[in-house]
Amino acid sequence: MARDQDFDELVRLGDRHRLEGNAAKAEPLLREALAIAEDDSPPEPRKLTEALNTLGILCKDLAKYDEAYTLYSRALWLAEHAESVDDREVATLYHNLGGIEHARRNYAAGEPLARKGLEIRRRLADGSETALAQDMVALAAILDGQQKFDESEGLYVDALRILDREPEANAGEIAVALNDLGAHYAQRDQIDRANDLLTRAAELKTKTLGPRHPDVGVTLNNLAIVHKRRGDFARATALYRDAVGIFEEALGPDHPKALACRRNLARCDADARELPG
Repeated sequence: MARDQDFDELVRLGDRHRLEGNAAKAEPLLREALAIAEDDSPPEPRKLTEALNTLGILCKDLAKYDEAYTLYSRALWLAEHAESVDDREVATLYHNLGGIEHARRNYAAGEPLARKGLEIRRRLADGSETALAQDMVALAAILDGQQKFDESEGLYVDALRILDREPEANAGEIAVALNDLGAHYAQRDQIDRANDLLTRAAELKTKTLGPRHPDVGVTLNNLAIVHKRRGDFARATALYRDAVGIFEEALGPDHPKALACRRNLARCDADARELPG
């Protein structure tokens, strides 16, 4: 019983630190939780699946994509072969595996995984509307990577319609959907619509997560792209610098998000210097 309590507390604290954007505090706690789950004899499938999945999410945040994929894959095998793990967890793991391929930009590989997760979630019909909307947004982002814009736009709109039924409870998920839909419109050169959605997403993320959370940095980077394309290099530069600072502080200077954002900032500075006058 004591080890079960230790496990639950480690997962709770580790996941809380992860959600707060503090990966350095989260990682040792979640790795210890996994060690406890693996030491059980025999391992309890639900407990081990939870430990694998929770650490996998953190590894994705840290851009440890190969490790995250392995953790998710182990968890999915357990979930699909253990009676004590229900289909909601199976749907979540397909969602998460699709998210790894999205992060790697392997969109064609991620699409069937995300579709499988959404298919299972729809079949459950257990009232998990927030999770259903999250699955829709995840698939839509993968479709955007393949320029399948008509289907992805419909998924975003449907997801936001679901989430807006309980706006306070779903504030974090709404912010993610607004960010991704804003990036979608930016890809389609609908810059004013993109700016409006990304501005709303930045405000909502800042309110719900705090101004220095890495998810805020993601939206600031997207907003900077939009302002650069509008010709407002000063505003774009300021946003890129804010985003770089957030990423370096929360994730480290060598994280792919920090590196990509610094490249964006350097290109923005170079393009601004080439302007006439």
